[in-house]
Amino acid sequence: MNPPLTPLAVLLNPRVQTVRVAREVGAHTLMVGPDLTAPGMNRAAAEADQVLEADWRDHRRLAAGLAHLTGVSRVSVFGFEDATALAAARANWHLRLAGSSPRSVAVLSDPLALREQINAITSVPVRHALCSAVELPRAACQVGFPCTVRPRGPAAGTDPAEAEPAVVHGVIEAERLVGRLPAGELVVEEYLEGPRVVIEAYSHHGSHTIHGVTPVTGADGDGFPGVGTPVDGVPGIGRDRRASGSRGSAGPERLLDPDGPELTRLVSDTLDAADYWVGPSRITAALTARGPRPVAARACPAQESTLPAVAIAALLELAEPTHRAQAS
Repeated sequence: MNPPLTPLAVLLNPRVQTVRVAREVGAHTLMVGPDLTAPGMNRAAAEADQVLEADWRDHRRLAAGLAHLTGVSRVSVFGFEDATALAAARANWHLRLAGSSPRSVAVLSDPLALREQINAITSVPVRHALCSAVELPRAACQVGFPCTVRPRGPAAGTDPAEAEPAVVHGVIEAERLVGRLPAGELVVEEYLEGPRVVIEAYSHHGSHTIHGVTPVTGADGDGFPGVGTPVDGVPGIGRDRRASGSRGSAGPERLLDPDGPELTRLVSDTLDAADYWVGPSRITAALTARGPRPVAARACPAQESTLPAVAIAALLELAEPTHRAQAS
């Protein structure tokens, strides 16, 4: 491996667009992937300044392959998908590079841990329960109907659609789900009724800037069917997750204002609850009668987001002022 070039963006399993964006903002690029000849990966590798063939899912091997970067200034590891975000955070922590802590990324991506942290600081906690599949009918009754059901485990190694919640409206529907759910723990939560919006934000030294608010139609931002839709299947039956772009369809105009106090407070409370200091995030919120409330969160942006450029420029101290969050 050649000596590190700085500022250097180490990109885990990136899309070709991400490599191009990193170079456009002025970073040198080191692409890391387990098979650089795979379709898509070979095109991204051709765009990178340097490549390292390594399995980023193996933390020890990844850290060993990047050991020459330990403590180097203006270097950071980036992952802009659910699985790579946590791997990047662990690598940065191990190598003493800038980035969010692994714990904060893990909490933000864990629906149960995040809900418990948010409930501890809010005056309107959300009823929830942790259970196994066979315990689902009883847990759903305890939480109350309608409620949502989702696997607790992270999305790493799974189709994201398979990890999305289903809405159940009664005991019979809960019983029907029992034999169709994946193994492992389930999180059951009360359903937050109201239109959904997806909020993209960037955090810089603990201050959070909203970069976009997108209303979602058809299903909400995490794939929930509407409350009136019967459920007879597994989590992830909602498929239309693209936003319409119509601001009026998602509730009062003031609640869609990125600079408005309601969404600003929701984003700050959610990210502060996870102790998330640095990096991009995506929060699904329900615009309820009691104000916007968080439904789910991820420590990564949407596929077509501009936040990768913001994140790379911010951590590598490049000329990109849009990441300068205003302290609240």
